[in-house]
Amino acid sequence: MKHKFRRAAILLALAFGDAAAVSIAFFAAYHVRFYSGLLSVHKGIPDWSFYRATLLFSLPIFLFVFFYADLYKNYFLPAIDEFIRTLKNITVAMLLSTLAVAVVRQYEFSRVTFLLVWVFAIVGVFAFRQTFKIWARYILRNIYGLERVIIAGRDFSSIKTLIKEHPHLEAVYHITEGPGSLYAVKAAAEEKNVSQVILLNLDYPQKELMAFYDWCDLAGIELKVFPDLVQLCLGETIIDTSFGVPMLRLKAVNLSGFNFYFKRCIDVFLAAAFLSMAWPFLAIVTLLIKLDSRGPFLYAHKRVGYRGVPFFFYKFRSMVADADDRLEELKKASDRKGPAFKMKNDPRITKFGKFIRRYSIDELPQIINVLKGDMSLVGPRPQVLWEAAHYDEWAKRRLRVLPGITGLWQVSGRASLSYEEMIELDIFYIENWSPGLDVKILFKTFFAVMSRHGAY
Repeated sequence: MKHKFRRAAILLALAFGDAAAVSIAFFAAYHVRFYSGLLSVHKGIPDWSFYRATLLFSLPIFLFVFFYADLYKNYFLPAIDEFIRTLKNITVAMLLSTLAVAVVRQYEFSRVTFLLVWVFAIVGVFAFRQTFKIWARYILRNIYGLERVIIAGRDFSSIKTLIKEHPHLEAVYHITEGPGSLYAVKAAAEEKNVSQVILLNLDYPQKELMAFYDWCDLAGIELKVFPDLVQLCLGETIIDTSFGVPMLRLKAVNLSGFNFYFKRCIDVFLAAAFLSMAWPFLAIVTLLIKLDSRGPFLYAHKRVGYRGVPFFFYKFRSMVADADDRLEELKKASDRKGPAFKMKNDPRITKFGKFIRRYSIDELPQIINVLKGDMSLVGPRPQVLWEAAHYDEWAKRRLRVLPGITGLWQVSGRASLSYEEMIELDIFYIENWSPGLDVKILFKTFFAVMSRHGAY
């Protein structure tokens, strides 16, 4: 019961803070628009009462959107995830509010004011939630005590990293083996006074599992299942009743049909926009490569692309001119197990090459591949021919979409990941693609490159 009160208190505090941030955004937008002198006023200054009424009308819409999007459940997210979520949901709330006001109200509102409300609300809500997260962690850790969570299973390596990102949680790891082991988890949960139980697998008798679920429900304990990445890669499931009884149907790959062409249009637009702005920088990099070492400034290499069709893949040259000829003698020193070759201190890399590889500048010519249709901005990284030749049927699923300049594995550890982890993350991306996931990966790519984590 104590855990329910704690969650309710956090929910109320978040809702109150969100409402305050949105209210301040309306007030600030009104005064910046009409009283700051930064923007010209042609039709006179409208009375604040009109905007106050709009605020009172819009607040329930904002809170409903936030509640519907689970902003009051997952409140200890990393900053970049929190920002993307805030941006998306405030945009939705603003669109709904603007539409509702246009239908209900009879007087004209300043479009500039609504744009300012949108900007101030994003900044205000994000800043409040980041501040709240710091204080909530301090209060939960030092006053109320850590929230205990039992994690039951056999292999805890995957979830330990996630638990570290939530310092308000105290994890109790419990090894389960075979029938009857959930009864031991129940006893441990009662003894430790936990708020959550996370099962890492569902290898339990059905009756035992259902009885454990009922007990958790009555005890006010959240029961969660943490499937491994292979289970998640099965794709989205749909309830199918075509046989008269509910069955789970696995959804086809998301990146096909309309989604494929929609993603392609976005790729071409963004790639063309980038080239039009970045060409002076690319010209400077080209010059520095030529000054640093002999050889061409571009490196073209055959890679395996969409549906297994080879294509020429472009990069700024970061190695000596005869790098391919020296590869065979270095394969045994690869830092990564599996067919994919990676070597931290590769002797073929030039001085300037180390710099452009560290910040992934060498990847920028792949914008040309995007415009040609060989690649996408986001997707599995294209493999060299000899690496792809070792693919099993599971790994070949990577070839069902266009390869990308960046991808999920690049923002999840980059070169520090194993070959198997890279394959699993790529397949997870393919089976769970959405425009929002692409936006999230592009945002995270910037921070991954700047942090230089896992890059060499």
